[in-house]
Amino acid sequence: MNSRSYIIPTFLAVSLHAVVLTLLFNSWFGHADDERKVTPRHVQASIVDLSSKSQASKEQAKKREEARKKAEALKKEQAEQKKAEEAKKEAERQKAEEAKQEAERKKAEEVKQEAERKKAEAAKQEAERKKAEQAKQEAERKKAEQAKKLAEQKKAEEAKRKQEAERKKAEDAKRKKEAERKKAEEAKRKKEAERKKAEEAKRKKEAERKKAEEAKRKKEAERKKAEQAKKEAARKREQELQAALDAEIAEEERIAQEMADEASVNSYTGYIRSEIERRWSRPPSARNGMKVTLTIHLFPTGEVDNVYVKRSSGNALFDESAIRAVKRVERFDQLQDMPPALFDRKFRKFELLFNPGDLRQ
Repeated sequence: MNSRSYIIPTFLAVSLHAVVLTLLFNSWFGHADDERKVTPRHVQASIVDLSSKSQASKEQAKKREEARKKAEALKKEQAEQKKAEEAKKEAERQKAEEAKQEAERKKAEEVKQEAERKKAEAAKQEAERKKAEQAKQEAERKKAEQAKKLAEQKKAEEAKRKQEAERKKAEDAKRKKEAERKKAEEAKRKKEAERKKAEEAKRKKEAERKKAEEAKRKKEAERKKAEQAKKEAARKREQELQAALDAEIAEEERIAQEMADEASVNSYTGYIRSEIERRWSRPPSARNGMKVTLTIHLFPTGEVDNVYVKRSSGNALFDESAIRAVKRVERFDQLQDMPPALFDRKFRKFELLFNPGDLRQ
């Protein structure tokens, strides 16, 4: 409580004691006849506590402050919830993007690396933009709170008291004092009613202002949301076009790779067949048109792991001579230069139609 609130009550108490002492002095020494018994006069006085008004104002200010803190806490909680939802959506989008990039990498590594760089750069720019926007919104919120706090800082304290300077007669003075007291109380009640009426009008005006500000904020939020949705749709369309282009490029590369692989397979198959024929010894029972299908297992170094007949020529000696020829080769050296993926698909285990040139019709 302010020290100023004690001044008026103290002044009134001192004045009242002075009046009492004056009356007592007149009663004791105002008459010359000492034998006359004078009945002392009694003065009724009461001290009005004006601090109740200041206490009520403080309680109202405290309630307003609690309401403001609750509103701020709710607003903060909503902001954190919104931030968490955005982070969750961003994490889900990044997860889907990573899965897509992994699939694209398997199809065309070189094309995917360039696409990943661009997408990472775009994601970084988007994160920086969101961060700047959030900082701007936080600054605007703090500015609004400060303005509201300055507007709410107002204190009003009044006190009014009349001092009765003289008293003609005890009963008249008492009635006059009571009348004046009642008049003062009535004036105080009227003033308090006017003050409450003014505060109510001010509160309604402030509520209307806040309502208008809230409507304005909602409209701005809806505009930003629509703008964000428009940007997101444009980004998705761009990603779909890029994905279609990447798929088309990957398909062209796959076809080109298959053609190159087919040429390589034919070349290596010819090499293997020639190596086997160079080491093949014709058995006496061999006849023109004989051919046998062999299944050959190789190591990545080109070494022969296993060989057996898949489809016989009908002549066991001819079939055995073909198997011996493969085993004599032992290692197909040129297969060491073959890409590992092509070796695993075509030559780790493969079938070879053995039809020596001198037996072909």
